[in-house]
Amino acid sequence: MGTDPASTPDMTAGGQTRDAILRAARRWFTQRAFAEVGLRDIALECGVSAALVVKYFGTKERLFAEAVSFEAEARALLDCPLDRLGEHLVATLLELHDRAHSDPFLRAVMAAFRPNGAEFSASFQRYFAEPLAARLSGQDARLRADLICAQLAGLGAVRLAIKLPDVAALPAQRLVELQGPVLQKLIDAGE
Repeated sequence: MGTDPASTPDMTAGGQTRDAILRAARRWFTQRAFAEVGLRDIALECGVSAALVVKYFGTKERLFAEAVSFEAEARALLDCPLDRLGEHLVATLLELHDRAHSDPFLRAVMAAFRPNGAEFSASFQRYFAEPLAARLSGQDARLRADLICAQLAGLGAVRLAIKLPDVAALPAQRLVELQGPVLQKLIDAGE
């Protein structure tokens, strides 16, 4: 699994506050247009002052840029040799679910239909879908990368949003054992 500090939540008090602000900002920016979101709205949801939001992120524009970015999550998800990438993708996604309360695939799907959706989609494409496709060999690399995204988005939807009981209750390691090989077939299909 990736050990990139940017992909791992900071468990200090300040880090937890920053992560909470970022999660709230992602919710606000996926539900409303940029102009309709205020730093006070985000701060209120987190129980902090708007000044503290500014301390961590500087400006609303910088907070927005970080909220829509998938860069750190994509680095963690793709940080593995191709021959083990299927299991790594599932394990890392489940770790994001459990530790960071985040799912970049589900966020991309939900944001696509909202104001600012184009920015979320562009970031997802730039940092995850395109680099994944570039790593795959053979025919239909882009299609296979897109199908991997579809599988991971579906896993997040079923586990976190729809909460199908058998999937939601399944231990992470068992999900990795079941889903990892499915993804690995798509990864290896071009060889």
